[in-house]
Amino acid sequence: MLRSNPGGVASVLVVLFLVQSASAGPKFADYPVRKASECAAIAERAGLMIGAQPVEDLDEQKAYFSTELKPKGFVPVFMVLENGSSGDSFLFDKTAIKLGEAGLSDSTPQTMTKGKAAAIDSGAIASVFFVPLAGAVFASIAFNHAAAVQQNILRREIQSKTLSPGVSVHGFLYVPVPKKGAREKIHLRVPVTRSGTNETLVLDVVF
Repeated sequence: MLRSNPGGVASVLVVLFLVQSASAGPKFADYPVRKASECAAIAERAGLMIGAQPVEDLDEQKAYFSTELKPKGFVPVFMVLENGSSGDSFLFDKTAIKLGEAGLSDSTPQTMTKGKAAAIDSGAIASVFFVPLAGAVFASIAFNHAAAVQQNILRREIQSKTLSPGVSVHGFLYVPVPKKGAREKIHLRVPVTRSGTNETLVLDVVF
């Protein structure tokens, strides 16, 4: 004789509800990884190439982060570093990246935009004050599905790494920008250390 089991049925319903609730959370599309040379702005020195690609379209921000970051005061910037040298290794420390408030520096770096080299004329542009980029706090930003969205943002962030010859690293930086109106040019100063010599090389990316 078959007996009904209300408790078992209730347990199954609870499990199904939890599965449906989890599946109803935000969906994050995979950002298409690109080479440094394919980014909007690139800089190269001693065989190390850096590419930066800002993601400013709000629809793309919603697709990859399940939220619009620009109205919250940030623009996600996809960044890739590639070590194309034959024998040098470089230490990339994401906490050492600095952001220029406006304009360019006095170091006259070589920057390429959309594949075309353009020497920066530092004589026409005043030196700028740089501030550390690390430590942008997202806890104060009100997100829908806050935990999942913030976890995804942190998961996609670029990480510090030692780049041996042929090795690359990529991920996002979250750069503060005005919540409304057009932004000024973003100037990222990226120092890397050559392994074995402790020599610091500085690459500037402007976009």
